[in-house]
Amino acid sequence: MKAHAAISGALLVALCALSSAASAQPFPQRALRLVVPFAPGGSTDTLARIVGARLTESLGQAVVVDNRPAAGGIVGADLVAKAQPDGYTLLVGAISTMAIAPTLFAKLPYDPQRDYAHAGLWVTFPLALIVSSGSPLASMKSLTDQARAKPGALRFGAQGIGTSSHVFAEWMNSLAKIKVVIVPYKGGGPALTGVLAGEVEYAMVAVSTAIAQVQAGKIRALGVTSAKPTPHLPGVPPIAIVVAGYDALNFHGLHLPANTPTAIVTRLSEESAKILKRADVAEKLNGFAMDIVAGTPEQYRAFIKAQIEQWRPVVKSSGMRAE
Repeated sequence: MKAHAAISGALLVALCALSSAASAQPFPQRALRLVVPFAPGGSTDTLARIVGARLTESLGQAVVVDNRPAAGGIVGADLVAKAQPDGYTLLVGAISTMAIAPTLFAKLPYDPQRDYAHAGLWVTFPLALIVSSGSPLASMKSLTDQARAKPGALRFGAQGIGTSSHVFAEWMNSLAKIKVVIVPYKGGGPALTGVLAGEVEYAMVAVSTAIAQVQAGKIRALGVTSAKPTPHLPGVPPIAIVVAGYDALNFHGLHLPANTPTAIVTRLSEESAKILKRADVAEKLNGFAMDIVAGTPEQYRAFIKAQIEQWRPVVKSSGMRAE
């Protein structure tokens, strides 16, 4: 009996030791999933693939980009909010999923401040208002003049309901006192395709999404959403030149489910910050008119809170609402 008890005790000690050893294994031990809540080809996807490829190198495990384009990014964001908090499911967030959605959606399935560990703000950037190369809309003034002359005649390609392009456009409409038809797409890439195909007269997309087609002469940029022009689109003025007081920037950052161990959040924050500051990555992102921030988790939490407060009155005053 004593021998049996001794053996059982020894087995228990051995199992506890194995459990402790397993929990002490360095992170990561397998592939990570980096969720992009929009379609391929947009700014979120572009940035995720640039950083993800280099995270694969620095972490020694594959970082697989998983596009989940639906409901203006809400589906992908919610997937990560409800994932196991073990560091293996990550989200590239944006202004739409983190700052606009709380006011826009009557029943948002997640809380941006409560349901995530915010690992770090990666970049901020303006959007470009684009038309096809053959469009008769030659400037921001001609666009707003036509929209006023024929309310509801112009079609605008949004990257989805509640996305940055949608809210930025609605805010521009409000300030300029114009009315257009909003046509939702599943991301910046599809919205650009809609402009090229003549499905919509114009769209707002990230410079990273537009720049190749601008350089190829297939589309023209009439304005940028930032208060100042960007050197990456020479000669393209801020929308504020025609629409006084207009200034809007999108952003992307890294998020994990709430309750993810602090050590893992810190590791991913520090690794991604190192990557963003690499000369080759900085040069590439600079070419996409993305301003690198590479902030800390603490700074990003405060930033998200401030962004929600900034965009709440804009969304409410526009009358936008989504179910």
